[in-house]
Amino acid sequence: MGEKSDQIEREIQTERGQLGQNLSELQWKVQEATDWRVQFQKRPMLMMGIATASGLLFAAMTGGKSRPRRYSAEDRRYGAQEHARGTELQKNKALETFDNIKGAMIAVAANTFQDFLGQLIPGFKEQIQKTAQEKRSVTSSEVPKLATSGAAPG
Repeated sequence: MGEKSDQIEREIQTERGQLGQNLSELQWKVQEATDWRVQFQKRPMLMMGIATASGLLFAAMTGGKSRPRRYSAEDRRYGAQEHARGTELQKNKALETFDNIKGAMIAVAANTFQDFLGQLIPGFKEQIQKTAQEKRSVTSSEVPKLATSGAAPG
């Protein structure tokens, strides 16, 4: 009976040791996964994209009101229309630039996410390439139909 209880105690001690090791390893993994410095070292482009997107989103959400500009009587008479047109052009250019940046960030994030999933899921890269190729073949087969039917692409 004494041998059996000693054996059980050793097994319990071994299990405690393994449990402690597993807990330490899990704690280390959680700490590494939540440490932005480690994540930045592993995926710098993704982290830069997230930081930029966060900054742009924050700026858009907290966009302060601009101070009203004071115009002289001469500005009001002669430059009001030109100023309005110039301001509108500047706004349009800024919006176009912002749209380009947003599109580029989405593309970079999508590519990075696609690469991440490709590493995580076996066969994902092949399947995404196959799907993209199928989409291209469907799109290219629709273009001649439009040209022969006389319909202008819209």
